[in-house]
Amino acid sequence: MGSVFSPQLKRLLGYAAPYRFSMTAGVLLLLVVGLAEAVIGLMIKPIIDRVLNPAAPDSDVLLFRLPNGAAVYLNHFFPHSIHNVWAVVSISLLVVFVVKSLAEFGGSTLVQFVGLRALMDLRNAVYAKILRQPIGFFQHQPTGRIMSAVINDVERAKPALSEYLAEVFRQTFAFVAFVFVLFYVDWRMTLGCGIFLPLVAWPVGKLGRRIRRSVESSQNKLGELNQILQETVTGNRVVKAFGMEEFEIRKFRAAARRLLRETMRWVSTQVVSSPLMDLLLPVVISLLLLYARDKIRHDQLTIGLFFTFVYALFKSYEPVKRMGAVYQQFEQAQGATTQVFAYLDLKEEERDAAGAIELPAFSREITFENVGFSYSDAEAPVLRDIAFTAQKGEVVAFVGSSGAGKTTLVNLIPRFYEVTSGEIRVDGVDTRKARLSSLRGQIAMVTQENILFHDTVWNNICYGLTNVSREKVEAAAQAALAHEFILELPQGYNTIIGERGTRLSGGQRQRIAIARAILKDSPILILDEATSELDSESEMYVQKALSNLMVGRTTFVIAHRLGTIRKADKILVLEDGQIRERGTHAELLAKGGSYARLHELQFADQDAVAPAALQEGETQNSGKTS
Repeated sequence: MGSVFSPQLKRLLGYAAPYRFSMTAGVLLLLVVGLAEAVIGLMIKPIIDRVLNPAAPDSDVLLFRLPNGAAVYLNHFFPHSIHNVWAVVSISLLVVFVVKSLAEFGGSTLVQFVGLRALMDLRNAVYAKILRQPIGFFQHQPTGRIMSAVINDVERAKPALSEYLAEVFRQTFAFVAFVFVLFYVDWRMTLGCGIFLPLVAWPVGKLGRRIRRSVESSQNKLGELNQILQETVTGNRVVKAFGMEEFEIRKFRAAARRLLRETMRWVSTQVVSSPLMDLLLPVVISLLLLYARDKIRHDQLTIGLFFTFVYALFKSYEPVKRMGAVYQQFEQAQGATTQVFAYLDLKEEERDAAGAIELPAFSREITFENVGFSYSDAEAPVLRDIAFTAQKGEVVAFVGSSGAGKTTLVNLIPRFYEVTSGEIRVDGVDTRKARLSSLRGQIAMVTQENILFHDTVWNNICYGLTNVSREKVEAAAQAALAHEFILELPQGYNTIIGERGTRLSGGQRQRIAIARAILKDSPILILDEATSELDSESEMYVQKALSNLMVGRTTFVIAHRLGTIRKADKILVLEDGQIRERGTHAELLAKGGSYARLHELQFADQDAVAPAALQEGETQNSGKTS
């Protein structure tokens, strides 16, 4: 069972280290429980040989002898006025059981408290580690698997670090106490019974390692199940729109069957250890009875001592059996936390370099100087030789086909990704040499899919800010053209808007996000296709709100609808990760290049849609007339 103390388990138990005082107190109380168990075992001899034997004299009751030969009598712990053996034994049993019960309650509670606090710290640590990962981590890790690691995997380790951690100490001390009693009664019988232990310990150890592998695999299958659930719940409209309910149900059931098969592997492995140990006990008892019969005949062993030995043997067998279950629980905990520790070992998002400086308030310009970026050394560059300057208060727009690198480019500004070549400078300061908090504190973002939280409208607008006055929040909402519809909500600003803001329309969600950006009052603004999925009326409101937001700010805009960026100070056309054209709307149209072609195609499509819709409407109307 050496694998119980593997580095991974030591690391898991290390989370209990900050609570040494509580753990020590709990262990000492459980030690008292073990001592009480030994005393109870030793009292069986006087109960049978003296109390239940009417012919025995009513004198001192020998409890045990010390190694130096000195005798310890039970009567020594009571006043001289108590001479009756019945009274002494009865009071002794009552006192021992009361002490044992109180110590067991206190010790188990303290140790389990430590285990649960350790689990809480572990869950907090893995959550914090995941949240501090770079953006790329979330693009490659399934959301369901992350959720499974933080919630299910840590929860799977709870039995090992709570009740089973207390069980380790309680059963260990009880086993030591009963072994002491066994050796005290007859060391030869004790050694004879002990030779069978390796026959059980070896298969239990082998089964434990198998359990660890099975649990690790079952946690992966549980992650798959979580992923399917997360995708179908968040994408329920798509599932229903395409009539894929039965398909998704079948997929979920197939994943559930895989989880069941893997879970049954470790369950069957776990339950086989108990019958293995139960086979040992009748063999030991049979041999013990044959040996003890002759010793009792020759007055080498009293009936009381024999029952003391049998009691201690049965009670020592229980800790051995329980420790097998404890071992398996620790193996399960190791298997379940494999992914947890894999996340904890990840390198966090690179934040502040040595000697990083506080970035002063933005006042002049943002410069891209020959910037290049690739997601890894093995992949081709996504961006190459990007060079331009955005002056304070300017609006810079990026256009191009999907995959041209527009979103990646603006994500380099707040350092969601680090440039692989060149520099991005804010007022002459390389952003990599600035403290990340001081850089991101000066940037606000409104994206195509704004994430709102399952919270009140107020808290969503004030996200990241504290102690904001009502006047400022309402002013931001008014500038975002959101104040009126917020007041119409059931609880106004205190209305819970649902997960991802599902109780609001798309335009309302965007205006809440714009109000959040206005309240942050950052000098640099990033708009990533903020109106691409809105209807005409919602787009009109959002465009007005965005115009209010952009006033006095240096703004970077990504837009597929070219009509929304006609007034931009600079328009950069990206193709294959490079800037192919640059200029104002009028200048780019005059050049007749890529931008002009995009403009022509986009507005030609719109012009074609309108007559077709009109013709269809006329046909329907004529049909009704006829």
